Amino acid sequence: MKKTITLCMLALSFCAFSQNKSDQYSLEAGYGASIPVGRFSDYSHYEFAFRYMIDESWGIKFDFGSDKFRKDNVPNYGSDYTRFSVQAVNNLARTLNLKNHSDTRFNLLAHAGLGYANIKSMRYPAKDNVGLIMLGITPQVRITDWVAFHLDATYIMNFSQDYDFNGERYSKETDPPSVGKLLNLSAGLTFYLGKNKGDADWR
Repeated sequence: MKKTITLCMLALSFCAFSQNKSDQYSLEAGYGASIPVGRFSDYSHYEFAFRYMIDESWGIKFDFGSDKFRKDNVPNYGSDYTRFSVQAVNNLARTLNLKNHSDTRFNLLAHAGLGYANIKSMRYPAKDNVGLIMLGITPQVRITDWVAFHLDATYIMNFSQDYDFNGERYSKETDPPSVGKLLNLSAGLTFYLGKNKGDADWR
């Protein structure tokens, strides 16, 4: 019982410290496109994320993204790509001392992490489960204390990918599981939820 009370007190103390120190929670939503695009006439990308900044420089982000690859007038061509990731976030503008204290409307974040994705072929019923690493950069423009506009470019590498993005399965005899690559380009909004609004990004 004493251990339980102690753990609860530590948790409450941590929460109180976090709220006083930063208390920046944010939701991110974005829409854009995915590359490779050469073989596809219809391709789209959307994403949602929850971000918590531990302090003014570092945070963590939980991310969901979905991509669709299609080709007009070609049935059973393409795939749906869905991913989940956990990423570290760095306020790059602050780390590199790029912030101009007379103008706090612009900011720059960097993020990198690991995740899981599945590729659903339009031609075959099975799903391809892959691991991934990702790296991205996010310029921001502050609109209000509660909302910011952002652009994002994220490079993704999938490991042991058995299906191409066109939905075809790689031949095990001639094409071993490969490293698939994607570049997500998107624009969206960041909504700040903490009582200190976007302080960790903009202070």
